[in-house]
Amino acid sequence: MRKLQPYLFSIVFNLGFITGALAQTQSADGVIEKLKISLKSGNSKELVSGFQDMVEVTLPEQEGSNYSKTQAEFVLRDFMKKYPPVDFKYVHKVLDREDFKFVIGEYIYSGGKYRVTMVIKPAKGAYSVDSIVFEK
Repeated sequence: MRKLQPYLFSIVFNLGFITGALAQTQSADGVIEKLKISLKSGNSKELVSGFQDMVEVTLPEQEGSNYSKTQAEFVLRDFMKKYPPVDFKYVHKVLDREDFKFVIGEYIYSGGKYRVTMVIKPAKGAYSVDSIVFEK
């Protein structure tokens, strides 16, 4: 039994590592889905719950700025009030890297659409939005 202990420890450790990596990947998918639902419904409070503590937000005809989650919520709430969403859909996703995820979507409102680019990075054991860019 003593001879098996190092092997058992190694197996348990590796399974824990693999499970942790899978959980982080699943959480990235969860964050990406949550972002889609939030943008589609125009819910800025729910949207920023998937953001890092500080996030870069770039809106049309504005320079990108770093905001706290609270500030980002107000900025995005005002934007979504001005351009209420009709739909949001992803057009491209890069999800195969562990150090970041990258998604591009279309934010559709009654007067047109904006291209939305989001960079999602791991922080504090979970994936969250590092930057979001809205552009024509």
